[in-house]
Amino acid sequence: MKRQWLRYSALGIVLYLVFLIVTAPAVWMAWVAVRFSRGVVSLNQPEGTLWHGRGDLVIHDASSPPKRLGRIRWTVNPLWFIAGQIQMHTTVNGPGTDVDGDLRLGYRQITLAGLSASFPAQLITVFYSPATLFNPSGRVHVSAKQFTLNSTSARGNTVIQWESAASSLSSVQPLGNYRLSLDGRGKIATVQLETLNGDLALSGRGQWQVTSGQFQFNGVAKPLAHATELGPLLQLFGPDTGGGQRLIAVTS
Repeated sequence: MKRQWLRYSALGIVLYLVFLIVTAPAVWMAWVAVRFSRGVVSLNQPEGTLWHGRGDLVIHDASSPPKRLGRIRWTVNPLWFIAGQIQMHTTVNGPGTDVDGDLRLGYRQITLAGLSASFPAQLITVFYSPATLFNPSGRVHVSAKQFTLNSTSARGNTVIQWESAASSLSSVQPLGNYRLSLDGRGKIATVQLETLNGDLALSGRGQWQVTSGQFQFNGVAKPLAHATELGPLLQLFGPDTGGGQRLIAVTS
């Protein structure tokens, strides 16, 4: 009788835990957002559950007041638990910001699938503080059919386009439209920068060693028009090789 009581008690505890997980409130997702973004991202007024919910997505930057990006909605697919992964479909809609795609998390691995994102270039400074040096503006578009990154390899392709690119360091606005392609090929990911059109031509190629984290990029910056006005901005690049062309060399 005692053993039977213990079995029933254990079953009751398990069922209660399952109930708590299934009905977990959306505020749990708000806690996850703050923790994993280290306070950069927060989720205000969450509604729904951990598995299917919505809220206001807010970005926090030490140099400016919190900025509301828009309304975020998410759906977690529990079927991926069988594969030891968590998949969440997310959409964000707000003034100037649109995001739609799947985020898949596994053991020391992250996958972006069907991603389409568009947002103001100013947001770059929130996640990459050195960008405040040139105060970017314009619009950024990110697309990834499927891109998987873990501690040893990168697979897939991601394309980033910067449209109507501009900087506070130059009176020439816009500078142009640019495309950056990241192609994961296992232990190495290649990077290619190209100019679609504009007064400032930027181009180059690079490699990222995924395991070691080493990055190397070599390219050129060249004015196609308004060379005098572009002078202060071009001086931030490498030495002048003639004709106003400057080398771009990045190693880390």
